[in-house]
Amino acid sequence: MDKKMQALTETYAKSLVDVAVEKSATAAVYDDVKAILTVLDDSDVQHFLASTAVSLSEKAGLVRLFQESGSDYMNNFLEIILQNERQSLLKPIMEEVLKELSIKTQTFDIEVTAAVALSDSQKERLAALAEKKFDLTKREFIEHIDEELIGGFVLKANNKVIDTSIRSQLQELKMNLK
Repeated sequence: MDKKMQALTETYAKSLVDVAVEKSATAAVYDDVKAILTVLDDSDVQHFLASTAVSLSEKAGLVRLFQESGSDYMNNFLEIILQNERQSLLKPIMEEVLKELSIKTQTFDIEVTAAVALSDSQKERLAALAEKKFDLTKREFIEHIDEELIGGFVLKANNKVIDTSIRSQLQELKMNLK
């Protein structure tokens, strides 16, 4: 995507996020965006919206399907997208909305990678640790298992990382011995 399209995408996303924050509708807009992105992750849908061979009315018909289950704020936003014929930018705009919502609300997904499955109490403690250390609020807790860590965990949220894995400690020791 070129700089002009990126700026356009950011402008649309920022406007929706600003309205959502102002109207205390961030949760509803987040849910709407996630639902739309689930559909837009299909490459056929993305090609349909980007195709010049498909008429604007057909593209509008697809976008209007999103309006059937969306909040009023999302419906109004999608109407603006249709009026300005920006259907082909819908997916990057929605992805940017998620980023902006996270930043504005300081609410992020917390990802933990561990060698073994974590208990519920361990998940709660790690979520609390991430919220405190990274100064954020948990949206979702995502757990990954990687036996190559040997032990410990890798905690990620908002582009920040806490790595206490034995694998990384062994790599650090190896580097120090050189």
